[in-house]
Amino acid sequence: QIFQLKSIFLCLIIYLSNQKLCPDLSVENGFIYSHSFNKEKIFYSCNTGYKPFTGNWWDSVTCSKGSWSDEPRCIRECGPPPDVNFADTIELKKDEYNTGERVEYSCFNKYTLDLRPSFSKYMTCEQGEWRGKIRCLKPCTVTVEEMERRGLELAYANRQKMFAPHDDHITFMCQRGKVSRGVPPRQQCNDGVMTLPECVRQ
Repeated sequence: QIFQLKSIFLCLIIYLSNQKLCPDLSVENGFIYSHSFNKEKIFYSCNTGYKPFTGNWWDSVTCSKGSWSDEPRCIRECGPPPDVNFADTIELKKDEYNTGERVEYSCFNKYTLDLRPSFSKYMTCEQGEWRGKIRCLKPCTVTVEEMERRGLELAYANRQKMFAPHDDHITFMCQRGKVSRGVPPRQQCNDGVMTLPECVRQ
C-alpha cells in the first residue's frame, strides 16, 4: 500500500513537472475567490458595480500549455437608462444593466421618433455608459384663436384645436372676403413649428 501511494505521488510529481505553468493572474476591479488544486482553473468575481464580460456573477479561466484561456475582465455596469425628452422606455427600467444590453424608447402620443441616420430608438449600455441619440420631434398645434387673428379657417375640417405631427401638413383657406398675402395655404409641421398664412381684406 505504501508502494502504491509512493507510485501515485511520483506520477503526480512527473505530471506537474511536465505542465507549463501559467503566469500569475490579477483581476482589475475584481478578485480571485477559488481555484483548482493545481491552479489549472481559476474562478473570479468582480467588485460592486462591475460584472464579468460574460454578464454572469462569476466566471473562470483555464490554464493550458502555459497560457490562460482568456483574460479576466470586469466590466462596469450601467445604472438605469437616462430620461429622454417626450419619450419613455417601452419596458420598466432596471437598476443595473450589463454591457451590450439595450433599451428601446417610444415617443409620447403625437410626437414623432427621429429616425435619421444619427438617431435611433435604442440606448445601449457600453462599459458603464449609455450610448445612443434619441429625439422626439414635436407636433404642431393650431387653435381657432390663431386662425381668427390671421383671417384663416381650415380647408377640410372644423375643429376647435388641431394637431399635426412632425412632417404632416395642414391646408388653410382665407375667410370670406379676405385674400392671402402670398404664403401658400398648405403648410408643413417641422418639429413643432409651422408658418401660418395670413389673409387680409381685399
